[in-house]
Amino acid sequence: MARKREKPEDQVAIDVIRQHLLDMEPELRMIEGLVAILHALSSTADQVEPIALAPLAYLGTEAVEKILSTWRQALVAASSKTAKA
Repeated sequence: MARKREKPEDQVAIDVIRQHLLDMEPELRMIEGLVAILHALSSTADQVEPIALAPLAYLGTEAVEKILSTWRQALVAASSKTAKA
């Protein structure tokens, strides 16, 4: 029975980092949408109640926290790769 060829250690680390970066995409799209909404709100002549902005702030905060967490995981993966080199 033939043995499966394992990926080189460098390729595994690159794949882990790539996956972390791809995991950030949904939150980046969320922030992109929030910025578009805020831009639209800023160009209207109507006043926006602060209570209407609270859900947008909550969504933005949650997305940024997820991105920062994933970014830190990618940095850990990258630093562990360079530490082994």
